[in-house]
Amino acid sequence: MEGMNLKKLEAVVEKMLANMQELRRDNAELKTQLANRNSKIEELEGTIQGLAANQEEVSSRVTGLISSIEEWERSLEDGTEAEMREPRGGGLFSMGE
Repeated sequence: MEGMNLKKLEAVVEKMLANMQELRRDNAELKTQLANRNSKIEELEGTIQGLAANQEEVSSRVTGLISSIEEWERSLEDGTEAEMREPRGGGLFSMGE
């Protein structure tokens, strides 16, 4: 009877050791995956920062272009109003109609 209990105990201990080895392998694999993912996260965060900087630059340039267009449109409107106030054919470069 004692021999049977000892055999069962040995089997349980062997199974526990095998499980422990498998868990250690799993743990090592998970640590590797975590390190890889952390590295990828850092890389993506850098990409995000670069894209945010580019977006700010583009936004600033577009705002400047819009301001330039608006200024140009105002100058055209001012020029049109000035032309409307001038008598026909009285301009310096007019060709006489």
